[in-house]
Amino acid sequence: MSFFIRKGGTGGNKVAQAGKKRRAPQEGKGKGSKKFRDEEIDSEGSDIEARDDVGYESEEDKETAEEKKLRLARLYLQEIQNELDEREKGGDEEEEKDEDGVRRLEDGVKERLREDVEADRGKLRREVTSTLNFTEVESAHLQDKNHKLSITSLVLSKTGDHLYTASKDKGLVKWSLPSGRKEFKVPGGKKGEENKTQGHCNTITSLAVTSDNVYLASGDTSKNIYIWTCDNMIRSHIFKGHRGEISGLAFRTGTHTLYSSSHDRSVKIWSVDEKCYIETLFGHQDHVLGIDAGSRERAITVGGRDRTVRVWKIVEESQLVFNAPGSSVDLVKLLNEEHWVTAGEDGHLAVWGAMRKKPLAMVERCHGTDPVNGEPNWVSSLSTLHNSDMVLTGSRDGFIRIWSIGEGFKTIIPVGTIQCPGFVNSLDVGEGGGRIVAGVGQEHRLGRWWRDSSVKNRIYLYTLKPVTSSS
Repeated sequence: MSFFIRKGGTGGNKVAQAGKKRRAPQEGKGKGSKKFRDEEIDSEGSDIEARDDVGYESEEDKETAEEKKLRLARLYLQEIQNELDEREKGGDEEEEKDEDGVRRLEDGVKERLREDVEADRGKLRREVTSTLNFTEVESAHLQDKNHKLSITSLVLSKTGDHLYTASKDKGLVKWSLPSGRKEFKVPGGKKGEENKTQGHCNTITSLAVTSDNVYLASGDTSKNIYIWTCDNMIRSHIFKGHRGEISGLAFRTGTHTLYSSSHDRSVKIWSVDEKCYIETLFGHQDHVLGIDAGSRERAITVGGRDRTVRVWKIVEESQLVFNAPGSSVDLVKLLNEEHWVTAGEDGHLAVWGAMRKKPLAMVERCHGTDPVNGEPNWVSSLSTLHNSDMVLTGSRDGFIRIWSIGEGFKTIIPVGTIQCPGFVNSLDVGEGGGRIVAGVGQEHRLGRWWRDSSVKNRIYLYTLKPVTSSS
C-alpha cells in the first residue's frame, strides 16, 4: 500500500502531482459536501480540492517551452548580475565596471553554475567555520511582553533582515535586524476563543518562512497551522487536519509548498497558493518530532523513539528509511540536498548521507553529561548553514556549540562555543554564518520537566567577526 493518502478531487494536487488522475468525490456524501469556508481548510474534508476554480490562468501559463526557458535564463542572469553589483557597491569606478562587466558576468555565471550543480548533487560544502572568529563574539538580546514565557521557536528570513519568534504564551513577533526593532506583534488569545482573535490560542511550537519572505507558517499544540502574510502579519488562512499537535514546519525552497509534521505520526503537504491540502504521508511509528526540506520535491523527518529518519520522495511515492542508533532522534536539518544532521534526547549528533543507511559520523553526549543524574544533556535545538560545513546545537548546559563537518562528511569537529544560559530551544544562523540567533527559555520547549528561574525568557543575537591575519 502506498504511504500517500489522497482525498478529494482533481484540483488540490496540481502543484506536486500534475498529470495524475484522482477519483472525484460523490455528491452528498462525506465531509466533501460541506460548505467551503475560505478561512479554514480542513484536510479531512478537503472540499477545496474538488473545486475547478482553485487555480487561475496567467501569462506564464501560455508560454511555450522555449519561451519559458528563455525567460528563466534571463531571470537567472539578472540574479547573478544583481549579486555581483551588490558585492562591488562603492568599489570600482563606472568606467571600470563597463570595461570589466562582461568578463565579471561570465565568471559569475560559471561560478554560480558550478555551485548550483554541486548543490543539486549534494556535494557542495563551503568551508565557513574556518573563516569565523569564535573567541570575540558580540551579543545582544531582545525581549517583548508577548514572550513572558519560554521562547519555543524562531526563524530568520533568507536575507537575514527579519526575525520571527514565538513562545509558550502564544505570542508571535516580527523583528527587523540588525536594529532589533519590533515591526509587528501578534498577541495570543485565550483557549477556546480562536474565532475572536487573530493570534494563536495555544502554545506555538514551530515556525517556517518561505524563501521569498512572502508567507510565514506557525503551528501550535491545538493541531492548527496558521498562515501569515509577512508584510503586514495578517493571518490569511488556517490549515486543519492533523490529529495531534504540530511538531515541525518547513517550506520547500523556492516554492509556497508547506510540509508539516505532527504527534499524530503523519506528515502532510499543503499548497499555500492554492489554499489546499495535497497529501498525507504515513510510516513513522511514533511522534514525528522534526522536519526539514530543501529545493527538491522531498521532505526529511525524524520519528522520536521509533528511531528512524525518513526521506520522503514525493514524486516517486516512496520513502527511504534510516535506522538511528541510540534511544531517540528528535531533530533534523539538511546540510545539502544529499546530507543532513540529526540530534536527540540521548545527546547524539550525527551526520548522514542518502547513499548509506548508517551515520557517516557521530558524536555521543555532544553537550556533556548532567551532573545530577548522569544522563546525557538533551540536545534541544539544531541548525545548519545550508551548503556549508557549519552546524550549531543547543541544550541546557550553558553553551551553544558550533561544529564543523569535515571533508567527505565523515567527521564532526568542535570549533567553538558561545555562552548561553537557560534552555536553548531554537537556533538559526544567517549572513554566511556571521549572525546566530537563539531562542532561550526557563523551560524546555516541549514540557515543564525542569525550570531554571535564574535565566530570562528572551532572544539572543550573536555576531561573529571574520578571522583576520592577527587573530
